[in-house]
Parts: sequence; structure tokens; C-alpha cells
Amino acid sequence: MKLAKRKLIQLNIWPGFVDVLATLLIVTIFTIMISGIAQIYFNDVIGKKKTEISVLDMQIEEIAEKLSMQINENKKIKEINFNLEKLNKQKKKEISDLISNLRKEELEKKILSQKNFSIIKNNENLLKKIRDKNEDLKSLTTEISKRKDIIKNNKETLKTLNLNILELKKQLNELSKQLDFAEQEDKDNKVLIRNLGKKLNLALAGKVQELSEYQSMFLKKVKNLIGHRSDIIISGDRFIFPSKIFFKTASDKLEIEGNLELKKIAKGLTEISKIIPKEIDWVLRIDGHTDIRPISNSEFPSNWHLSSSRAIKIVSFLIDEGIPAERLMAAGFGEYQPLLKENTEIAFEKNRRIEIKLTNR
Repeated sequence: MKLAKRKLIQLNIWPGFVDVLATLLIVTIFTIMISGIAQIYFNDVIGKKKTEISVLDMQIEEIAEKLSMQINENKKIKEINFNLEKLNKQKKKEISDLISNLRKEELEKKILSQKNFSIIKNNENLLKKIRDKNEDLKSLTTEISKRKDIIKNNKETLKTLNLNILELKKQLNELSKQLDFAEQEDKDNKVLIRNLGKKLNLALAGKVQELSEYQSMFLKKVKNLIGHRSDIIISGDRFIFPSKIFFKTASDKLEIEGNLELKKIAKGLTEISKIIPKEIDWVLRIDGHTDIRPISNSEFPSNWHLSSSRAIKIVSFLIDEGIPAERLMAAGFGEYQPLLKENTEIAFEKNRRIEIKLTNR
């Protein structure tokens, strides 16, 4: 039984093995066929590519040959350019030299033309000078002839003068005698004149003494009327009033306070004038003074104008108060007669003043 089973199993394996071998054979044949077909196809493609590569190699050789030819041509062009640049530099230098030579020639021509012009001008000036000299010579010749005539006339005049001198000497002798007589008379007259001068001085001194008495009376009278004011000063024969009593800064318009003080002065002067003898020729003098600081405006161009205008305004006020105009005098001194010469506010205030005094005309 067992042997029969083994034989049966062996018979069943063989057909399967044959099938496997057949299948393997078919696959191998198919693979070989595919490989052959692929080999043929690839050989055909490789052949085409080789053909293309050979064409490309030929084209590369042609391009390389053309490139070599172009390189050679470029070298030749570079050499030509180098030679052209060298030639261009030479030409530029030649042109520059030509321009420089032309400029030198033009400059030389200008210098020559200027020299020629200068020479012509000098010649013209020389000709003019020669003409002027000729004219001068003519004038000198005429002048010499005139001088000769004058010399002749002078010689004749000298003869006449000599005769006149002799006559004058005689007259001088006569005059000398008369002069001696006149000198003696003059000595006598000088003695008389000295005596008259002494008498006149005595008379004037008396008049001055008389006026000084009335000046003292005037000062006392006005001082009593004004009262004890520390800002009004009596100095010698005059009153010194600060300008601010009468006027505002840079103005010639009388203030009310100033009017009151001037009324007192007018009253005192009126009383004193009644007792002053008519023989004394007196005046009340008003002097205006400013400080050193300049003024310049449409009304007062300078301190002279301001000080003079202030003095005139006071004189006008006194005339209105009854003082005769012929007995008043106004003067402006500007900044030129200061009491103090310092440049301080105190000095400026002291120097801005009105001075009033009774004096001779």
C-alpha cells in the first residue's frame, strides 16, 4: 500500500515540473527577444546620437576656426587702434604746437600794433609840444620886444625920477624942519591928553561906582521878593536861575512858576529904575545857557538857538511887564560857558541856567 502511494505521488510531481520549466523557457525566450529588440532600438538611437555628435563636432571645429580668425582680426584691429591713437597723439601735439605758435604770433602782432600806436601817439604829442613851443617862442619874442620898449621908457622915467628925487630932497629938508616943530607941539598936546584921560577915567569910575550901588540895591530888592530859595544863586552882580524854573527840557515856552519869578524881578527892577540917574546907561541882561549835550530838531537846530530863544522869551515877558525894551538885552551862549566841566547829571543841571544881571550897556 505504502509503495503504491509513493509511486502515485511521484507521478503527480513531474507534470508540474514540466509546466514550470516550460514557463521559465517562455519567459527566458521573451526576455531574450525583448533584449534583442531593445538592443536594436538603442543601437539605432546611439547611431543617430553619434551622427548628431559628429555634426556638432564639425560645427564646433568651424566655430573654433572662426573664433581663431576673429581673435586674429581683433589683434590686428587693436594694433591698428594703437597705431591710430599714437598717430592721434602726435597730431594733437602738432596741433597744440601750431595753436601755441599762432597765439605767439598774434601776441607779437598785438604788441607791435600797440608799439606802433604808442609811437604814433608820442609823435603826435611831440608835434603838439613843438607847435606849443613855437607859439611860446613867438609870444616870448613879442614879450621881449615889449620889454625892450618898457626898458627904454624906464630909462627915460629914471632920468625924470632922479630930477624928482633932487626936488624931493629939498622938500624933505623943509618937512624935517616942520616935523621938529610939530613934535614939540605934540609933546605939549600929549601932556594935555594924559590929563584929560585921567579926568575921563575918574568920571567913568564914578559912573561905575554909582551903578554898582544900584546893582546892590537891585540884588537885595529881588532877593527879598524871591525869598529864601536854595536853587536860585546870587553870584557877584548876577542872579543864576536853573532853567527848569522857567522852561521844560528842550523847550522855550515859559512855565507858570517862571512867570511868577519874572514878575518879582520886573517889580524890583521897576522900583530901582525910578531912582537910577538918567546919566547912567544901564540895561538888564538876560543870558541863556545849556548843557553840553547837543540838540537838533525842526525848531532848534543847535544849543545856540535854544539858549538865545529862551533869553528872548524872558525879555519879551519883561517888556509885557512894563520894562522898556531899550533897557533889556538878550544873549545866548549855548553850551560854551559851563559852570562845571564834568560830564555828570549834576553838572548838566548846573549848566542849564538863566543868568540875569544889571549892568552897563
